[in-house]
Amino acid sequence: MKQTYAARGRKVPPLLSRPVRHVMGTPLVCVAEGTRLGEALAEMVRHGLRHLVVIDGLGTCRGVVADRTIVAAWARSPESLDSQTVGSVLEPGSAIMDPESPVVNAARLMHTTHVDAVVVAGADLRPIGIVTGSDLIAYLAV
Repeated sequence: MKQTYAARGRKVPPLLSRPVRHVMGTPLVCVAEGTRLGEALAEMVRHGLRHLVVIDGLGTCRGVVADRTIVAAWARSPESLDSQTVGSVLEPGSAIMDPESPVVNAARLMHTTHVDAVVVAGADLRPIGIVTGSDLIAYLAV
């Protein structure tokens, strides 16, 4: 099957070169890195989300916690919902990108880091949006 997306070194189609700020979802639901997993899961349910942006005490982005990460922690140890924090389950090198980065970079970052959401943050690392795999599919389907 012929490749239909831009490979490294090839010209990127205009749709994929638009800034990721056009695709990102807002407003954000953020939780502090010290938030217990059970509280984070309750926030997800309350807002109908699968991802929460994790911030530190200064409001800078630490990463994204996904519902499946919380469920995996619970499956390993049911008491983890009360004993572990979202900061303790964040993957190292969280997926964070600049709002002017092209959409194709969001897809590449998700692919290479094996995540389905990236945080869009300003130069000060304060989160301003989130891009999920569903956002990319909706963007491309229009």
